[in-house]
Amino acid sequence: MPTIKAIVTQSVNDLVRCINLSSLLELSGWPKPGNVHRTKNFPNTRFEHFLAGIAAIQPNFKGFCETVYNSIESEKDNFSSIELGLFFKEAANQMMKWQSGGNVLLGHILILAPLAAAATICLKLNMKKIENFEFIIKKVIEDATVKDTVNLYDAIKTCNPGGLGNIEKYDINDENSYKDIINDNINLKKIFELSKEYDLISNEYASGFNIILKEGLPYFFDTYEKCKDINSTIVNTYLKLLSTHLDTLIIRKAGKETDSNLTILLRSKPVQNKANRELLNLIKKKLKVSSDQVQIIAGLKKTDKILQVSFSENIVESDIIKRIFN
Repeated sequence: MPTIKAIVTQSVNDLVRCINLSSLLELSGWPKPGNVHRTKNFPNTRFEHFLAGIAAIQPNFKGFCETVYNSIESEKDNFSSIELGLFFKEAANQMMKWQSGGNVLLGHILILAPLAAAATICLKLNMKKIENFEFIIKKVIEDATVKDTVNLYDAIKTCNPGGLGNIEKYDINDENSYKDIINDNINLKKIFELSKEYDLISNEYASGFNIILKEGLPYFFDTYEKCKDINSTIVNTYLKLLSTHLDTLIIRKAGKETDSNLTILLRSKPVQNKANRELLNLIKKKLKVSSDQVQIIAGLKKTDKILQVSFSENIVESDIIKRIFN
């Protein structure tokens, strides 16, 4: 087994290195059903577009973490100075500017930003317990303002991924939405709560990132210890999350029934063996998505990179797979 060297995060630069590495590891994972990966491109979106997008937003993350570090002195501070929405907007602009494959990273940006902010605050205040991190990330979201929501909408319009699900009053395509958001004092947490039933990223904001912190992170530490293989952990983390949560992209692409069937299959038939490659390949073929659709599950696992599942039973049968997609 390879030896894993522990790195102690001591500075904002170290945090930015972690952010960049997590992005690159997730992107390099292969094969990822329904996603562009290193051996599979879409007609208008290539693996290299994602690389360009990740490179483009690193200065944004560095500046964001530095702003957070310099503006927070106590856990009792109001965290609105972080300006999450402004980061969404600026990072989305750079992501779209530096590549021509469309929206490749909006979900990435939305998921990583609060986590990066919370990690920066914990670094500044020398908080080292997971309970501290959970408290801080909830406060980061709760203290976000109406201005952050307005900037979020600007970011979404820049990327044009289809909004935040089935929100009636604050539809991204309704020209009156900005005025309604301001008049109704709809901060970030409120807007994400409205779409939490339809969108996994929204659900993370509404719940204080429960999927990542309560499911992904413990799974991360427990399962990677059994495998020590980064690529296997990345692919199987995707499938693990898919087995426990309805995936926004699959629902939009193939319908809720298909996703429910796939979820049931993945729960009963774990995927990490030779026969189950057929499942991976079939999912990849059936769940191709255009460049402006956000892969939510991929976004969720960016923070749980060193996850692994040690599956052994060779039990996925092709007739079950075919029934799901035929």
